[in-house]
Amino acid sequence: MAAISSVPPFYWKFSSDEVVRYYQEISASVDLSMIVYNVALDATMDFSTIKRLATIAGVEEIKYTASSHHEILRIKEELGPDFKIHSGSDEMALSGLAYGSDGLIGSFYNVIPELFIKLFHAYKQKDWETAKQLQTQADMIIFSVLKHPMHASMKRMLSWIGVEAGFARSPFSSLSKADEVLLKEELRRLKHTCHIQDVQVLKEL
Repeated sequence: MAAISSVPPFYWKFSSDEVVRYYQEISASVDLSMIVYNVALDATMDFSTIKRLATIAGVEEIKYTASSHHEILRIKEELGPDFKIHSGSDEMALSGLAYGSDGLIGSFYNVIPELFIKLFHAYKQKDWETAKQLQTQADMIIFSVLKHPMHASMKRMLSWIGVEAGFARSPFSSLSKADEVLLKEELRRLKHTCHIQDVQVLKEL
């Protein structure tokens, strides 16, 4: 299914009215459903704004990225099951699912999908211990990568498994050869000490 995924306007401090009008104008100009983004770099997407956005024809889903997930539960309770929520914090995937998100949208799902697929199945089966273990393993990888330029590191990791994702454009930092060696060493250590198995990007180390 085709859909538009659009972040809210930023740079200036836009009001809630301006953010709502922005999405109204996009939705009115196309015959596609819309996934709006609630992201940390924009401070206008409070709960009242999210409720207003949900009334716009065509706005059917939201990516919710925050360090706290209590609003996911609140959104589901007040807006109903038809308005879909996708948890956007990779390191909190299990928390997002537990609070009622319908899916996950993030960055590391592209790099270590095996762990998150297993986590999702464990969650669906109510196997909380396995789900927590998988989230912990994923977080160890995520936090190791975050010691280095994130976007460049993920693109380089994808290249290890034959997925050419290009390079990180300026002003994002690039990943030096020396940093790549360090990253590989850190991930290789994690693979063995934490017994992380069946993750393709780690098998290439």
